[in-house]
Amino acid sequence: MIDTMFVGLSGLRTFQKGLSNIGNNVANLNTPGFKRTSLQFTDMMYQYDAKGGGDFSGDGVKVGSTVTDFTQGELQASTNPLDVAIDGGSFFVAKSGSQLSYSRVGQFELDPDGFLVNRQDKSRIQMMSSAGGMQDFSVGALRSQMAKPTTAIQFSDNLSTGATSSSADTAVYDKDGVQRQLKITFTSNSTATPGSWKIEVQDKATQATVGSGEIRFGPDGSPSVGYNELNMQLKTATGSASPLKLAFGAPGSISATTSLSGGTTSTIRVASQDGYAAGGMTKLSFDSDGRAQISYSNGQTAIGGQLALARFARPEQQLQRVGAGIYRALDDKSAELGAGGVGAFGKVVGSKVELSNVDLSAEFSDMMITQRGYQAASQLISAANEMMQQALQMKSSR
Repeated sequence: MIDTMFVGLSGLRTFQKGLSNIGNNVANLNTPGFKRTSLQFTDMMYQYDAKGGGDFSGDGVKVGSTVTDFTQGELQASTNPLDVAIDGGSFFVAKSGSQLSYSRVGQFELDPDGFLVNRQDKSRIQMMSSAGGMQDFSVGALRSQMAKPTTAIQFSDNLSTGATSSSADTAVYDKDGVQRQLKITFTSNSTATPGSWKIEVQDKATQATVGSGEIRFGPDGSPSVGYNELNMQLKTATGSASPLKLAFGAPGSISATTSLSGGTTSTIRVASQDGYAAGGMTKLSFDSDGRAQISYSNGQTAIGGQLALARFARPEQQLQRVGAGIYRALDDKSAELGAGGVGAFGKVVGSKVELSNVDLSAEFSDMMITQRGYQAASQLISAANEMMQQALQMKSSR
């Protein structure tokens, strides 16, 4: 009967741990990336009764192991572009010192040095290296963008043969990154040369002439060979200069600029120019392959590094929880490295957070079963105690 009481006590202890585990799952219902755990119960070592003809008796129950359920949780939209989720079974990789860690929680931030770090423990997120390995994810060199001088101005639409002059304005950037406002004036020269237009480029601020020249169009209204572009130098206030080309389209093509009959008004305009001012990073986000997409204050964009992902054949056996949603591998060599959009690694989803995979209804069901088990173990102890009391009373009454 004493053995029976110890068996009952083992049940109480084990079911208490089970209830505690269920409570932990329920408490983390709203914890991003939390993975529910379950306890695997196992019977305790049997005792051999030598006097009883070889019968075996159990010693009760204990917790054999804790199993983590790595089923993917629901992905919820986030307003933070540095919140990233994985639609698939892989993990983000981070590094602190020489220690690697793995996580499904993609809540990142930039540290003062421009490294992408885990918001929880500040470990550095890893990206794919050119050699196929990993390195710390850094955008330090991409946090600002140098100015690019304008080297080409592309024109489009029509210079009407019935017009005597026209003009178009545009902003360009010189070698020092300074924005300059230019006025390009077109004056018909068709009386001297059919299809000819004289061009003068002026700096609107100083009225200084930047350059001049001539363009020509053929009878079909398309630019003529050798006269479809002008080349000049755009000087800065410090005296340095950069080349500047005015382009009007390919010879024989009417897809860009033409000179056709259109009354007395021309519609010629600047279609594009390839320069821009210096800019600072305004946004960092990630595409489905995990590549950094960087936006700048000057309207330009750039592509940064690619998030490294890791896969495990049996994560519930190969990973050990060391923090809130953070795991370490029993052997880092068991991790298969890759990137988003590649095979079974899944895809990266920007501005999303993976929620907990806890199923509240399932936890409540487990809780009731555990509670019943606890009650049964308690009744077992009570029954054994009553039997002992009866045995003692019988002995004392003799």
